[in-house]
Amino acid sequence: MHRCAAKCCDDNSVSLETVQRCVENCGNPLTKAQGYVQKELEGLQNRLQRCVMDCNDTVKDKMGPNPSDSEINKYTLMFENCAIKCVDKHLELIPTVMKAMKTVLTK
Repeated sequence: MHRCAAKCCDDNSVSLETVQRCVENCGNPLTKAQGYVQKELEGLQNRLQRCVMDCNDTVKDKMGPNPSDSEINKYTLMFENCAIKCVDKHLELIPTVMKAMKTVLTK
C-alpha cells in the first residue's frame, strides 16, 4: 500500500486531487480485505450466538412455569452443557474459516 501511494506522488505533472485519489485507491484492497475478515468473523460469532440462544430456548421450553430449586439446577446444567457443545463446535470451525479466508485474501 505504501509503495503504491509513493508511486502516486512520483508524477509531478498531475494535480493534487489526482494524487489524492490515487493514494485513496491504494488503500482500497486493504479496506476491502478488512471488511471481508470482519464479515466472516461476525458470521461465526452470530452462528455461535444463535446456537446458545437455541440452548436457552430449549431449556425454557422444558422448564415449565414454576420450577423447583432442583429443577432449576438440572436445567441450568442442561443449558451449560448445551452451550459448551456450541462453543466446542464453533471452535472446531475456526481452522476451516481461517483457511477459507486465506484462500479468498490471497486472490
